[in-house]
Amino acid sequence: MSANIGGRICLAVVLCAPVLSCAQQAAPRETSQPGPVAAEGLFHLDVVVTDPAGKPVTGLDAKDFTLLDNGEPSRILSFQAFDGLSAKPDPPVEVILVVDTLNLEFKLAQHEREEVERFLRQNGGRLAQPVTIFGLSDDGLWTIGPRSGDGNALAADLAHHRESSVVPRAAKSGSDFRGRPFNSGVRGESLSALSFEDPPALAALKALHYIATTQRQTPGRKLLIWVGPGWGVGSGKPFESLLDREHLFNAIHWFSTLLREARIALYTFSVGEKVSKAGTIESPMFYLQFLGGVKSAREADSGYLDRRVLAVESGGRVLDPHRDLATSAAYNANSMQWGESPGRGSEAAAQLADFDLVSLIESSIAEAAAFYTLSFNPVRTETADEYRRLEVKVGKPGLTARTNTGYYDEPYFYDRPLPAVRRVTADQLVQEIQAARGKPDAEAARQIVALELTERLSEARRASLKASLRGPKAKAALVALADAAEFLDPPPAELPALPPPPPTAQSRMIEAVVDYLKTTVPKLPNFFAERTTVRYQETPEHYDETGRVRTSYEPMHLADSSRVTVLYRNGYEAVEPAASGRKKQKTLETGLITRGTFGPILSGVILDAVAAHSSLIWSHWEPGINGPRAVFRYTIPENASHFKVTHCCLPDGDGTIAFKKVTGYRGEIAIDPASGAILRLMLEADLKPDLPLVRSGIVVDYGPVEIAGKTYICPVKSVSISRGRTVMLLADGDDSFRTFGPYSTSLNDVVFDGYHMFRAESRVLPGYDPAPQDDGSETATPPAAPKTTP
Repeated sequence: MSANIGGRICLAVVLCAPVLSCAQQAAPRETSQPGPVAAEGLFHLDVVVTDPAGKPVTGLDAKDFTLLDNGEPSRILSFQAFDGLSAKPDPPVEVILVVDTLNLEFKLAQHEREEVERFLRQNGGRLAQPVTIFGLSDDGLWTIGPRSGDGNALAADLAHHRESSVVPRAAKSGSDFRGRPFNSGVRGESLSALSFEDPPALAALKALHYIATTQRQTPGRKLLIWVGPGWGVGSGKPFESLLDREHLFNAIHWFSTLLREARIALYTFSVGEKVSKAGTIESPMFYLQFLGGVKSAREADSGYLDRRVLAVESGGRVLDPHRDLATSAAYNANSMQWGESPGRGSEAAAQLADFDLVSLIESSIAEAAAFYTLSFNPVRTETADEYRRLEVKVGKPGLTARTNTGYYDEPYFYDRPLPAVRRVTADQLVQEIQAARGKPDAEAARQIVALELTERLSEARRASLKASLRGPKAKAALVALADAAEFLDPPPAELPALPPPPPTAQSRMIEAVVDYLKTTVPKLPNFFAERTTVRYQETPEHYDETGRVRTSYEPMHLADSSRVTVLYRNGYEAVEPAASGRKKQKTLETGLITRGTFGPILSGVILDAVAAHSSLIWSHWEPGINGPRAVFRYTIPENASHFKVTHCCLPDGDGTIAFKKVTGYRGEIAIDPASGAILRLMLEADLKPDLPLVRSGIVVDYGPVEIAGKTYICPVKSVSISRGRTVMLLADGDDSFRTFGPYSTSLNDVVFDGYHMFRAESRVLPGYDPAPQDDGSETATPPAAPKTTP
């Protein structure tokens, strides 16, 4: 997708930020919504089930539902039922009322507003659901205050025209209402710009575009009830698009994805219809031929963007009081031909008072309380923008289910194999680096990133190879390559030729590790350390910010770096806030984050192993600075784990909802066999392939450091790696929403140095200011406590 109706679509990739931790930590908020999240299914559907009389049905179970994807059964991964009484969604379903009076005869527009006011004042103005009011008129898109459950207040604001403009209509004069040059498209501007030259139906589509993208920023289900003219009247008149079919297809794709991702069910009401003189109503039903989805640009037509088509495809309804009361004596086809003459239009508008629009709105809002939410994963596909039909069947006679009727599938909804790389051993890498000497830096870097190591590089060999490279790009490529191999075993030739220790010796080593964690780690002093983080990032293929240029895949490359001061105090670590007078330090809190390296991760692994009764299993000896290191492997199941991964963020709502999961994990520890000191820790989470995060791992190297004249074992280096779904930003003009994008790998290379003792420095601040008491008197208060600064 690269363009949309009236302008560009921008597809930007926002890289997510996984966090690995065994300790409690600040993280993006979790959704309080009990509905499914991406951990259960990539897509979720809100389903309304009705009986033959059209009333919502509650009390069904997951076994009563069958989801069909292109006619084939699809597994329902999660299921929730809401009845509005014992089970309510959190946040509550929001109701959005749109009063569309664009290009309407005065009395018909007045009747619309009066009916909405009458609805708002029902039941003493106590609304069952929070309501937001929007309106579309000749002046543009407007709104009335924030959402509210006070119907009387909303009705009063509507009656007294207490409206605030959201998107005004403007004359076309070379720039849109925000003063920007027009982009090419329908009427020459983007969907976020309303022009007086727009056909009414296009103006309404632009208003829907704005409202839906805005509502995507809030979590939860929404009912968007559009009260407006029917076929042939005002915004109900069809319009012919000036766009080519490719751009129309992009627009159809946009609205299909947006309404599903925003969890919007569109309900459209027709308060006026233009029918033939013969009294037939065939013309208003023309939209039925556009149901069923658009599979390719060849099929694209502006009819697929008709508001009634979008309503049906979103799981909403098309409600027409005229057709519902077609047998009523109040219905007179000869007087319902809008726009033929002011007199006849006014006469027809007067008759609309007999139509109970309020009851139709209430019947729609009843579906806000009783519904079901299920989640599923799309099928794997190799075809971009592949349209797939959706249908939910209920296994009880007489019941009908409504939900989204389709979606566009993408190859990147599942993790795809990386571009072809050549796997090499450590010895073969040496030969490759030698062959790259003398080549331009960029060429040498390309040669290195096309490789994948099958074994871990020793620190000595890594340093030697890095020193042999001249250019910064080649050096960065080597670091990323070597870091990714930190989770592998060393070359067999580098392992000490020692027999495994006997079981009794292994048991003593494990006891020494537990004792080390219980007695030595807690005695670490409070100290500072400098943490240098270099972040490497893989960039998936995506559109650039213009929405026109497709950015090619870029393998792992250096993205940015930072250096911060980390404070370790009382067993916890934190980045030191910038002190007064100091230059504020840049952090990478928006990227891959690892916390707990100074102790919590170590303790968590061993405690989990003890609790799970899964003893550490001998693996092998490895070379160390002061002699061989003993390596043990471990596996912790999820039910015995305290390890949490956080992936920030899901595209839901405002983009701050995090995916969090306690997961099982596996790895190894390398220890000093004499003291039990842990010298290396490797940990990889056990993650299912359909989660937003499919890989999350960390390696920490510990070594002797001097702090205040004493030697302690502290972290000296760590490597964190993750692979997960990115978040794409689909944008058109100033309107945008988030959706899942391709998978991407992130890697952090972290070095700890500059260790120094934390020392308290106290200052007594003389003097005090008396504080007034609640009884009006003033008493002397003691001086403020001494301020302590490191």
